[in-house]
Amino acid sequence: MKLDQLTTIKQLESFLNGSQVCAYEVCSNKDERYRWIQSTLVQFGYMSLHKSEKGIVIRYLIKISGYSRQQITRLIKQYVKTGR
Repeated sequence: MKLDQLTTIKQLESFLNGSQVCAYEVCSNKDERYRWIQSTLVQFGYMSLHKSEKGIVIRYLIKISGYSRQQITRLIKQYVKTGR
């Protein structure tokens, strides 16, 4: 499975619980990571998710991006405020 194939919150949760085989690569460029995080938030409709679903998306972003929970939270806050 590729990361592009993760399209639902259930699939994200399965991936995080380790029940899905997946190979992924962390972007080395900061701008690429930021764009990937933004596209992921848009893809899953972060603004309209329930609290538990948002937690799953956050855990996914932490795992793949390599950023800390605090950094992801700051980036999400910036996204919610500015849309970028």
